[in-house]
Amino acid sequence: MRTGVIAALVALLSLCGCGAEDLYTSDYACRFVFNAKYHPGTTIETALNSPGVYTMISAGKVGGVWHIYSTLNDGQDNTEDIRLNTAEENYADYSDLGAANGIIIGQCRYFDVTTGRPVLVAWDRQCANCLRDHGGLRYPLRWTGNGQSVECANCGRIYALETGAVTEGDPGISLFRYRISYAGIGSVVSVGN
Repeated sequence: MRTGVIAALVALLSLCGCGAEDLYTSDYACRFVFNAKYHPGTTIETALNSPGVYTMISAGKVGGVWHIYSTLNDGQDNTEDIRLNTAEENYADYSDLGAANGIIIGQCRYFDVTTGRPVLVAWDRQCANCLRDHGGLRYPLRWTGNGQSVECANCGRIYALETGAVTEGDPGISLFRYRISYAGIGSVVSVGN
């Protein structure tokens, strides 16, 4: 009996892995690389090292220097301005951060059952359903509730940040998701497709 249950579980997990490519979007270019060793203690690392904490990220160039803007879901509505001072960082181009220069990254409150490691997620900051249904790039998401979800002011849908799924409002597709890698404090954060 026990062997049968284990075999069924292994088969189920291998089937889940087959569709992993379908989890990530390639509809909008996303390329974000942030070297945390040059910026210790930022809100970006806070989000990636704290279960249930997420941050909205955008970027802009001011006077020839890139700035990363990061706003945590802590209810404070404070945006950290991270100036990229090194030549290595300013060589990069931060103009492709999803549909409209905005992503949401963070650490889920659960762990991956196969690796035992925290699950990191990266979502597009635009409402996936409004993008699909109406086109254009006018549907930014905003924090709602206790910061564990985001809301679209246009359609009223609320999305859970742990899963990206619509939890309130009309049914629809999940948030657009990007790949994310991060090895821990002081390492490189990479988000993209």
